[in-house]
Amino acid sequence: MKNKGRFLKKYRGNECLNCGVPLDMVDKYCHNCGQANTTKQLSFKDFFNEFFASIFSYDSRLRHTIIALLFSPGKISKEYINGKRVKYANPFRFYLSVSIIFFIINGLFIDFDKFKSNIEEDVTKTKATLSEIEEGMNVPDSVKQRVAEQISETRGIPVSEREKIKTAILQADSLNLSALKNDKPKEVAYYTQSQIDSIGFFSRPFKLFKMYDDHYEKTEEKSTFKALADLKHDENRLNKYIYNRVKKTNNINDNYGIELWKFIFSKLPFIIFFFLPFFALAIWFVYIRRSYTYMEHLVFTFHTQTVFFILIGISILIGQIIHSSAIGITLLLFLFYLYKAMRKFYNQGRFKTIVKFLLVNVLFFILASIGSAITLVGSIFIF
Repeated sequence: MKNKGRFLKKYRGNECLNCGVPLDMVDKYCHNCGQANTTKQLSFKDFFNEFFASIFSYDSRLRHTIIALLFSPGKISKEYINGKRVKYANPFRFYLSVSIIFFIINGLFIDFDKFKSNIEEDVTKTKATLSEIEEGMNVPDSVKQRVAEQISETRGIPVSEREKIKTAILQADSLNLSALKNDKPKEVAYYTQSQIDSIGFFSRPFKLFKMYDDHYEKTEEKSTFKALADLKHDENRLNKYIYNRVKKTNNINDNYGIELWKFIFSKLPFIIFFFLPFFALAIWFVYIRRSYTYMEHLVFTFHTQTVFFILIGISILIGQIIHSSAIGITLLLFLFYLYKAMRKFYNQGRFKTIVKFLLVNVLFFILASIGSAITLVGSIFIF
């Protein structure tokens, strides 16, 4: 690239202005600290020229990384572990950057309020239907017909038996379902602070939660300090934490979990980043007879996951333009990409690669299910 501005030879000095290491006139950068070898005062024009050059330069690592990732499956991972690292962006840092950008862009198109409205509408309709049944009102014939057909299709009941099902549904109208409400709820035990202190360490949080949840439902007390004072409990960390969890849990119920899902969605880039090393461990197990190290499997994992976010992000943007979802096609495209990347990176034949490709995907879904469960439970405790 042609030198210009502050990088012209006439501005180069004999020593680094940052660390004082002697330099030659041919040295564009300091070989000790990497600072540019220039004595020219920084101007507004120089500053912005360098800024945009680092972004749009044809020899930038970003450009090489994206092109290699998208159009040469497995190539960038292979070259990176073989020592060609200056040419490409750091796989871990690049993954985090792409994933954060992906979730920011994706968040712009997710309408949580609309989702909540749809849930509220469905809940309202369900409550209205249940109320009609409980009050002994007649359920519309169309509803009965649809329910009967769904039951017969789901359970494999012959068509000839559908009339019996309809009769059973009609008889359900005459049942006094409100009698089910007459069962008295179990009384929740309330404890004094001295009794709480005598409860075992592991069972104490569960008993506190039941008691505080019952108190919250009866009083709807928002203030933790006021609630603990009413119950004559100490304002220690455990009591305050449990009561705050009760408030959060009830808030989740009131908002149909929308706030919790917003919280989880905002943390997904870091959650996935945390679980990817476990997936790399699964790949290491699949290729245990190969000479690859765990870190080399991890580099491959981060590269393929980065491509997944890029492809899904592009798919979402296209879907917004054409008003149609292309997620299914994108997932198939990524699976094909993953197969090609595994074949290129691990240098194995088609049959072995296909078998291990299927095994890797099975392990991925198992780990993803476990990770999702841990994430959901953990988010409830820290939300």
